[in-house]
Amino acid sequence: MRASSAGIASLVLLTVVGCGGARIDLEGDFPAPLVEPLPLHMGLYLDPALLSYKHVEKIEQRGTWEVDVGAIQPNLFRAVTHAMFAEVTEVDAPKAPDAAVDAVLVPAIEEFQMTVPAQTRSNFYEVWIKYQMTLYAPDGSLIARWPLAAYGKSNRDDFGFFEKADDRAVREATVGALRDAGAFLSLRFQRIPGVKAWLDARENADGEPRHAGAAHAEDGAT
Repeated sequence: MRASSAGIASLVLLTVVGCGGARIDLEGDFPAPLVEPLPLHMGLYLDPALLSYKHVEKIEQRGTWEVDVGAIQPNLFRAVTHAMFAEVTEVDAPKAPDAAVDAVLVPAIEEFQMTVPAQTRSNFYEVWIKYQMTLYAPDGSLIARWPLAAYGKSNRDDFGFFEKADDRAVREATVGALRDAGAFLSLRFQRIPGVKAWLDARENADGEPRHAGAAHAEDGAT
């Protein structure tokens, strides 16, 4: 199977500029990665802290930047998980014994970093997002926890003739990092040691083989 690394289908960039800074809000949809879904009913818990996550940074001679990363997280994780699993149900808490799910996936943003050419003396705007991914059993016990690092960048030369070029470039780098996060999650989920052990135990218990499309996709990815 192939894994999609295509960009977000449509995004709207809204900026409010003051003193050289900007507020960047992202809206839009992500395409589903092309992976073989696992025969699982996955719960998805989107914590309020994730949904409200904003990165605020004052950059010398560039003002204060505010990047609203949280509002678009449901679009990202709904698209990715619905492609990864046979069924997905959003739940109200990591512990969901009454939801009839096999497990609950909980994404969280631990860190967001950005740089602009004025800081690095390069042509690139860069964004790093560090997620902490956690998989719980329905009773709330831990199955696996792992970091997920995502990276995106854009080239200043691609935006030199646009109005508010800095805003557009930061937006493009952020989009790249979000796309990166979705691709890595869909490709590598089955290879996380704790997840693999859990899937193997389920397979041994019920004799139902799991699909390996995601692993095959990573082997063939470029």
